Amino acid sequence: MAPSPPTKVLMLLFPGFNTLDMNGPYETFSKSGQSSLFKVTVTSETEITTSTEGVHVKRDVALDETLIANLAEYKILIVPGGPLRGPTTPVAVQADETTGHFMQLIEAFSKLSPPPGGAPRILLSICTGAYFLGTLGVFNGRFCTTHWAAYDQLAVRVKETAVRTQGQAATVLPARFVDSGINASNVRIISSGGVSCGIDAALYIVKRLCSEQAAILTAQQMDYAWRKTEGVVFGEDYGVAVARE
Repeated sequence: MAPSPPTKVLMLLFPGFNTLDMNGPYETFSKSGQSSLFKVTVTSETEITTSTEGVHVKRDVALDETLIANLAEYKILIVPGGPLRGPTTPVAVQADETTGHFMQLIEAFSKLSPPPGGAPRILLSICTGAYFLGTLGVFNGRFCTTHWAAYDQLAVRVKETAVRTQGQAATVLPARFVDSGINASNVRIISSGGVSCGIDAALYIVKRLCSEQAAILTAQQMDYAWRKTEGVVFGEDYGVAVARE
């Protein structure tokens, strides 16, 4: 029997992203099954995107209308964060460009139909990347998390979004990651805490889509102590059962 094709993962970058927010999940999915289980593609609006630490990353595909029109080929979307200390810092600036391709892509992915015969798609925010989802209303009526230093800012933003969209405000939880279950489009919404928490969230996804053994082996390969019991996972009957993963 021929091996199954790798799960396609799209990594969404913007100027001023945090390097570990990107590299943690990228390394996790690249190490899983010796790179045979997942294929990560990097997209950005510019050919070269510079992180807040000054690292230059070359994109694999352009972030444009063509990519948005063909989003269905991707099973997982990862949205890193970056500095969020005021209205002129990278995340705040990017979040306010709601009509740009960056925010359009996140919103479009959150509303994609499920892939035929497979598990739900996954939308994962890393660190302050949660601010983008909170701005778009992806977290409306759900639980979420972000970097501990941005809890208050995210809480304010999701309340503002709830008023604007006439929805229910999200609740921000302190956790390594939060799996808030699937939304109305059958997309699983996961958010991670700050920076290194993205590795724990990515390993959790490897566990969900592959097996716990695959996640354990990946963590061993990375020489990383997986903090798998520090995430909050909601059951599929959203809002009824809450359990520490």
